[in-house]
Amino acid sequence: MSQRFCSLIVLGPGAPNTFKFHLSRSAILILMLAFVVSFLLVVWAASAVVPGAPAESVPRTTLEAENLALRLENTNAAIGIQKLGAKVAELEAMSKHIDDLEGE
Repeated sequence: MSQRFCSLIVLGPGAPNTFKFHLSRSAILILMLAFVVSFLLVVWAASAVVPGAPAESVPRTTLEAENLALRLENTNAAIGIQKLGAKVAELEAMSKHIDDLEGE
């Protein structure tokens, strides 16, 4: 039998029974290694198997959506400017025609 390294006694409130654990150095080492391995496994699973988009791509997606909206707005503004330019040219031609009619 291996030498005891640690003894743990668990007493429940109002419970008449006690639980005694006698742990050796090798048992404590195995428990610590199991904890470290399970912790690293959980960290790896959380980083490797993430459902959906990663957290870093959410602001990027938002920025891309805003950029698309601004491009559409700029395109609509350019089309509006072209329409206004055509309307101004038409009004200038009409104004010149009216001035020619008055001058006759």
